[in-house]
Amino acid sequence: MAQESDRFALSGFARVIGGVLDTSDASFEGYDNSIRFSEKSLFALQGDYRLTDTWSASAQLLLHSDSNRDSGIEWAYLTYKPTDNLKLLVGKLRTPYLKYSDVIDVGFAYPWLSAPQQLYGSYLFFSNFEGAIARYQLSIDEVYIDVEGYYGGFNTDFENSGETFNLSVDALYGGVVEVNYGGWQLRAATLSTEEVDADVEGIHQLVAGLNQAGFSDIADFFALDGSADTFIMGVSYDSLDWFFSAERMKVTSDIAVLAGIDNYYATIGTYHNDFQFLVTFAHSKQTLNLLENAIPIGINPQLDALSFGVDELYRSLPSDDLDSVTFTTRWNYSTDIAFKAEVTLLDGKSGKSSYFEIENSAFNRKATLYQVGMEWVF
Repeated sequence: MAQESDRFALSGFARVIGGVLDTSDASFEGYDNSIRFSEKSLFALQGDYRLTDTWSASAQLLLHSDSNRDSGIEWAYLTYKPTDNLKLLVGKLRTPYLKYSDVIDVGFAYPWLSAPQQLYGSYLFFSNFEGAIARYQLSIDEVYIDVEGYYGGFNTDFENSGETFNLSVDALYGGVVEVNYGGWQLRAATLSTEEVDADVEGIHQLVAGLNQAGFSDIADFFALDGSADTFIMGVSYDSLDWFFSAERMKVTSDIAVLAGIDNYYATIGTYHNDFQFLVTFAHSKQTLNLLENAIPIGINPQLDALSFGVDELYRSLPSDDLDSVTFTTRWNYSTDIAFKAEVTLLDGKSGKSSYFEIENSAFNRKATLYQVGMEWVF
């Protein structure tokens, strides 16, 4: 429960999650064939201070056990609320493009133990930005409508597969329209990014070598700068007996590693007293642009090495085609504590990365992930 004074409120949340993957040939979201509690467990504190009747300040400190994610200030922003319907936020914010984007770290707020990887996975880097959000709420009879617009930028370092790289976005913007009626919710959102630039040392060296050798078309293919457009549709229904939720995300981009993404999930579940039982089917498909390696072989060793580097890099680009079926049980132990257990059947496509970090080339891209966890809000 939040600690409150007239102006200040302190709240928080925590997750303790353990998981194991049933194969030694690969890892998935940091899990391998040994039981791990360090990948998704976290602890957070949030402070909200009311400066005036219309201005307030909020900050969240997140301590995360995942080695690929930094602990620190997750968000910090000012809120201006001139009317009951209008709210403006400025600072470091969550990008509100998916249904659970704002609360993805607060596992108590959604039914799964791990939200569907195909939409909420860590490979989508634009979860936070620095900028502004405008939100307007209105109602027409029993229909409630929320409209949001946001704009900002993004610059941070990431670690993935042992490599650290910088990702910057000069312009990130989009909008959200959410319509609620009874137990139904319809949601549409957009996210556009311009002047995206990823500084990965090995790729930059190869691109420079291609440009120097006169193969600018191939260099442009691998250049990690450009733009991307994302469109999301969602629908959900919740009653006292059962619930349903689905989202679909399509991404188009002139950046090879973001091109042709079409992902979705659908969840259906039931309520039984303090328990929830649900099943989730999720799908992802990524279509990479075809590359024609026109570098001739056998002329000199330098061109041979350049051609080999192009082929190796193209094969290493992520191609995350994956179907999954997840069975989840949630027990609401109290109003602020929930226990969850989850089994996810992972069925990737042969020859694709399918979100796995592959240790054995003979791995068939099929595995089962087992997870248990406790969610706590206070």
